[in-house]
Amino acid sequence: MKMMKILSLAAVISSLFLAACTAPSNTLTFNPTAPTASTAFNTGNQKAIVSVVTKDERRQAEISAYTHEGQLHKLSSSPDVTALFQQIIQQDLNAKGFRLSNTQANTNLLVTVKEFYAKVDEGTIRHKITSRIQLEIHVQGAKGNYTKNMGSSRVDEGALGVNNQDIQKSLDATLKEVVKALYNDQEIANAIRQYAN
Repeated sequence: MKMMKILSLAAVISSLFLAACTAPSNTLTFNPTAPTASTAFNTGNQKAIVSVVTKDERRQAEISAYTHEGQLHKLSSSPDVTALFQQIIQQDLNAKGFRLSNTQANTNLLVTVKEFYAKVDEGTIRHKITSRIQLEIHVQGAKGNYTKNMGSSRVDEGALGVNNQDIQKSLDATLKEVVKALYNDQEIANAIRQYAN
């Protein structure tokens, strides 16, 4: 009798373990590229000491949601969206020659994430993913302010149902476009130099 209970318990534990292994993760991981050697390091930017603050003003916490086998799957980001763009902006400014500091800054850069979402439309034989990223970047210095909106969107379609990999691919491509635009942008760097003490 005791052996039967042990075997029953082992069977229940192993089935729970197997069920957990087959469930898809609800977290998508993003690894943005660092600025390349072609990003111009400007020694003139060393005069500006920049504090970067990133905040998340999206309407929803998840980065996408879709239905699979009658269940709603909400996806989140790793790192979270705030940390992701904090890293991207700091890498960009550092590569362009700016010094970064939280306490001794003479210029503040506020990055507001307005959108980071992949909208999924599913039909019986096709799906459509519309991914969109929108940022508002605000430079605040002693001599003035500057605001720039940056973003990108794209539509991807595929056959049958959607899965995490489809959504990851779409958001990765959109993020890559935004990161490339940020790294190539000179208007924000010019505003930091212009409005710093």
